[in-house]
Amino acid sequence: MLNFLTETTEKVISLLSGAFIVAAQITLVADVLRKKLKPSLLSWVGWALLMGTGLIAQVVEMGWEWSQTGLFFSAFGCLCIVFSALIRKHYLLVRSDFSYLFLGLICLGIYFISKDAWITTVFAILADFIVGIPTLKHAYNNPVSQKSNAWLLGFIAFTFSLIICIGHSLLYALFPIYLFLYNGAMLVLTHRYFVNKKSDSKVI
Repeated sequence: MLNFLTETTEKVISLLSGAFIVAAQITLVADVLRKKLKPSLLSWVGWALLMGTGLIAQVVEMGWEWSQTGLFFSAFGCLCIVFSALIRKHYLLVRSDFSYLFLGLICLGIYFISKDAWITTVFAILADFIVGIPTLKHAYNNPVSQKSNAWLLGFIAFTFSLIICIGHSLLYALFPIYLFLYNGAMLVLTHRYFVNKKSDSKVI
């Protein structure tokens, strides 16, 4: 399939996507530092490892593409969030989270064994979702604790990434598709409380 975007257009959209990712990560870090957001520590550690793995796999197999900009900033931003949470001593660390991280590390091992970009990317996405389950659970059980404008910014960023992926190998689109869906799910879950609260207030 031919790419309908010119190289210059791809670069511009990639920069926009990267800008939204950076804005989202800065927002998350600020929310953690202000103790507005209480992140699941192992989720963010796992995300940093797995996104880095997926990015490295793609670059080694097929070289750098502008559509990978968002993934790069995501991996770096996850590390910043981890360090911010540790500095402020404001994070969630549940024993069951270690099992999710363990599964993620298994997928990391699969990368070093297989050296295949498709296998690595698929398992990285699966592991990324697994380590992200604690965050989804917290967002479902206590939406306020995970509410942040960063989820909206991330949703917009990966919408741009999906546009860039049109005409490229499906391999490049897998992670942006997943991150688009995950950010969308977090956006819905964290706003659910406020929607219900407004509905309750109208009833009263």
